[in-house]
Amino acid sequence: MPVEILGLSLYVWIALVSLLFLILLAAMGSFGLDFGGDADVDLDYGEFSGPGISPLSPPLIATFGTAFGAIGSLLELSGLTTVPVAVAAMAGALLISGGMFYFVARFLVRSQASSDVIPEALVGRAAQVIVPISPDSQGQILVITEERGRTLLSAMSPEEVPRDAIVEILGFSGGVANVKKKVI
Repeated sequence: MPVEILGLSLYVWIALVSLLFLILLAAMGSFGLDFGGDADVDLDYGEFSGPGISPLSPPLIATFGTAFGAIGSLLELSGLTTVPVAVAAMAGALLISGGMFYFVARFLVRSQASSDVIPEALVGRAAQVIVPISPDSQGQILVITEERGRTLLSAMSPEEVPRDAIVEILGFSGGVANVKKKVI
């Protein structure tokens, strides 16, 4: 016998509340409020295994609840007993929310441009000296890239290089750029 509250099945209530929560998340997201992002209190939803979306993000939990309630209410109407309805609803909801997670992680998150600067890609590029470089001490250079914009890097050179000079990146050793003055 199905559990009813105010004439509606418990599964219908779960579906309605979860759907309302999902709609609320979508509406708040369009106003610039991000419930699935960085909370800045060591509770970064997407950073448990790197950048991306967490399987426990609020939109995916709401998707699970909506699917669970909808599948459960449909199966309950078909006349199945309580335990098979609950098991089948949970399996269906896991499949649907897992599919959503896979879709979002695979096609939406990974298609975003990365702002990582790959040192090998900077070889041959011109840079501006910000902190003067001498043969016995490292300096600092500024490289402008399309992916990230302004990037500061430590640099060394066998010759004296003054501030604001333009240099060419020859390579990297230990995360430090090897540079030489660029001939203009």
